Amino acid sequence: MPGIENLGFGCVSLTRHTFLKRAEKILSVAFDNGIMHFDTAPVYGNGYSEKILGGFAKGKREKITIATKCGLGNMGQHKIPVQIALLLNSLKKNFKKNPLVKYPSRSQMVPYREITLDYVKNSLQNSLKNLQTDYVDYYLLHEALPSFLTSEAFTFLIEQKQKGVIRKMGVAAGSVNLNPLEADQLNGFEVLQYENGAGCQTDYLLEKFTDKTHFYHSVLKSINSVLDPQSLSEMGGIALARAAKINPAGKVLFSTTSIKRLNENVEGFIKFQASPVEELNKRIDAFYRS
Repeated sequence: MPGIENLGFGCVSLTRHTFLKRAEKILSVAFDNGIMHFDTAPVYGNGYSEKILGGFAKGKREKITIATKCGLGNMGQHKIPVQIALLLNSLKKNFKKNPLVKYPSRSQMVPYREITLDYVKNSLQNSLKNLQTDYVDYYLLHEALPSFLTSEAFTFLIEQKQKGVIRKMGVAAGSVNLNPLEADQLNGFEVLQYENGAGCQTDYLLEKFTDKTHFYHSVLKSINSVLDPQSLSEMGGIALARAAKINPAGKVLFSTTSIKRLNENVEGFIKFQASPVEELNKRIDAFYRS
């Protein structure tokens, strides 16, 4: 039976908080709820998501696992203190939307781009610095495929695995990009991270890549678009429980800026984690028909 260890907290929205203490608080609430896996990336908040998570991880690094990524966005480092950066970002959002990175849609193939040795070295070095750690548990190619790496970049990553700087490598991309891959194209990569949930059922990848660990994200995306707060109180937990039941050896990620919603998701997950998949599917189907 899946347990709370199957859940992971996505740090993509950490920099939506205006104040650092609020961002740290939601990480603490996730941790206190038993969540020990945290997912971030250099492009989340232009590096500040990693920095916030790194500060939070002090004193508990060996208790948690951290996934960060490489391959999307530029690797420039910003020296503005986190507290000020969050305030500036909050003000900017009020006046102008300026997304730093354009993500491909679920149905789009990621365009080829060469990922060089220098790029990978700089990205990893910056992430380790931001996260205030000397290793990452999972290092994932971000909206990129192994074929994008130059041979020198791939060799460097393998060397970092051998040294323990990277514990496991993976690919974080849409399922449309992962499905065409053959086993030999994923040599050296243990983890696949992709979307799962209503409207994007991707359970078939579990059967195709049985030797990989699968991380699901976007499980709550369509549920969170519903405006009725009352109907959401348990549905998040039901959807997370269903995903963990299907993928018990992997991780199921969710993200929120609301402490109330975080608690509801975990409470719902615990309540329904022992329910059969068939029952969870019925509840989810009824939710969308209502």
